[in-house]
Amino acid sequence: MLEGKIDHGEADGADNDPYSKAAPAPASSRFLGVDWARFWQWLGGTYKGKFSTLASCLLLLAVILALVSAQAISRSSDDLMTIAQGSVPSVDAAQSMSQYIEDIDAKAADYLVTAELTQYASCVLPEQPRTTYSLTVHDCDDQTISSEMLLFNQQLYLAAHNVTYPGERTAIERIMAGSQEYMAAIERMRTEYIQAKDKGDASDPHLQNAWKAYLDASQVLHTKIGWQLPQDSDGHIIFPEANPPVCTLTSQGDSVPAEQWAAGSIEDNITCLNNINKTSLDNAYVDTQNFLSGTFALLVLLCGLLTLLLLCGSIYMAVTTHRVFNLGLVPAFLVGLVLSANLLSLFGTMMGQHGSFGQAVKDDYDSVYYAAQLKRYGTIANGDESRWLISLKFNDQEQARHWQNDWELNIRQVNTLISHAQQNRTWPEEDQPLADMSQYWKSYTDIDTRIRTTAKDQNDDQRIADAEMLSTGQSNDTFNTFSNAVDRLSQANRSHYDGTVASTQSELSLYVLLCSILFPLVGVASVWGIGRRFRDF
Repeated sequence: MLEGKIDHGEADGADNDPYSKAAPAPASSRFLGVDWARFWQWLGGTYKGKFSTLASCLLLLAVILALVSAQAISRSSDDLMTIAQGSVPSVDAAQSMSQYIEDIDAKAADYLVTAELTQYASCVLPEQPRTTYSLTVHDCDDQTISSEMLLFNQQLYLAAHNVTYPGERTAIERIMAGSQEYMAAIERMRTEYIQAKDKGDASDPHLQNAWKAYLDASQVLHTKIGWQLPQDSDGHIIFPEANPPVCTLTSQGDSVPAEQWAAGSIEDNITCLNNINKTSLDNAYVDTQNFLSGTFALLVLLCGLLTLLLLCGSIYMAVTTHRVFNLGLVPAFLVGLVLSANLLSLFGTMMGQHGSFGQAVKDDYDSVYYAAQLKRYGTIANGDESRWLISLKFNDQEQARHWQNDWELNIRQVNTLISHAQQNRTWPEEDQPLADMSQYWKSYTDIDTRIRTTAKDQNDDQRIADAEMLSTGQSNDTFNTFSNAVDRLSQANRSHYDGTVASTQSELSLYVLLCSILFPLVGVASVWGIGRRFRDF
């Protein structure tokens, strides 16, 4: 029988206990009423003392491991939520705001110069993507402007209610101020346009006023917000918060102080809102990876010690008591081994570039982020085309040159982002959107060449109207297919990102419960299993 007792040459009872029979110790060995010399002699010189030491070490180590693992898992869960709920929503909101207001500006430019395009065509409004209307280009632009103003304000509301990091409040308040100025200027443009007698004659006084109102709106969007932050008596800007950070405004990585970007345009402040949150996201990711690496090493040490102590303790008890199976230690060893292995596996799969955190942030969300950047700069380029045409319509060569240069700059940025998206390909679902995106972008830029050739044809009295027809027709249709391909690319990665975050959060919630319960139980079971053998001695 496994539980059969075999005589090991020692008598039962206190007669065999040196702690009970040792001579009285000198007074110097006593402290707080305890004879420490006899106590240490009992710990090291009797089986009961050795068993007590083993049980105490196992219980203490199990409790420490439970506390450390639970705290580490909770910290990892908090870091994941900081990324998923603190940074990502504000980055998404900033990207969406930029796309909406840039498209509003493009549609506002088309609005002024499409009166001569009286043909009806299908029109899909952004807030009603499943409904198709039959409208003229001008009327479709008018409805789209109103629709996207609502969507812009919705994203601004979401960003304002998710302020987390320094600088966000300043950027959001500046965007609010600028958007009010911008939309007021657009409304002036629409009002003046409605009053124009000949809406195809650029010299009409009301159309000229509408053009000036559009330039005012463009100034707020692209150059500088009119209403500026107040200053104190020394001329220092009074910010809505303390110490807003520097911000990177250009693709070259140039950083500017808050005094500069807060005084800039809507675009500048949206860019800074985006960069503040993306930088915080990247910093949180790096901090989390460092934490996971250090915690993994600590858990390897603690789990290894507990498992080794349980194994050695089980063998020692089997040899000492001549009982092969200890009802407490053997199950504790097996549970401790399995739980430790799974705990280390959890942290191992979370850390590193290809762990769940790396997959969520660097593989999946970075692809979502750069897809949004791609759509943003593509939308700006498409707007540059419309702004270039309206500048020609109103014979403003300076503006025409500016938007031509801006278009070339944004085209290069889009090409760079397309290459980045192709290099960051992770999932098979990305292959078709990537192929479509490249194809449609090439088609779009080819059509733009035709638009510019048509607009410059001095032999065609209707060259601007013909170029507008091409721009608002085939060009916009091709750009929309490109934009849809970017959306599909983003959605493929967003689905993986959401799945990774959800599954990782679910695992963390499970393991914080398991570690908080099972590791202490391992310690208690070990103490119980060892304590049962005290009666043998």
